[in-house]
Amino acid sequence: MAEPSLFCQVNTSATGPAETAKKHVPVITVPSVIKVGQPFTVNIKVGEAPHVMENGHFIQFIDLYSGHIYISRVDFTAELNKPEATVTIVLPHEGKRLLRAFSRCNLHGIWEGKKEIDVAK
Repeated sequence: MAEPSLFCQVNTSATGPAETAKKHVPVITVPSVIKVGQPFTVNIKVGEAPHVMENGHFIQFIDLYSGHIYISRVDFTAELNKPEATVTIVLPHEGKRLLRAFSRCNLHGIWEGKKEIDVAK
């Protein structure tokens, strides 16, 4: 059953119920060294604990942003996918950047995970 209160906000590990957050907050993994203008791989997995992908309860998509700049979306189909994505991106400016991933569960709303990275020359 859907939890209506979770649909009224963007949820994080700090705002959502702990057990629900473990299965919904996107986890971002990137290389330790990122060079400006060079492609690198971003891995995003929904949840520290596995999320089900059943017809009645599944992750619909993951969106990736650098700060407020939209980068990419990966859509999922119930029962046919795992809620994981690998995206190769390029960041053209050096300095600290905040990667933000949003996942949407059809029953538990939108969840955000963040990872600060340092883009160097």
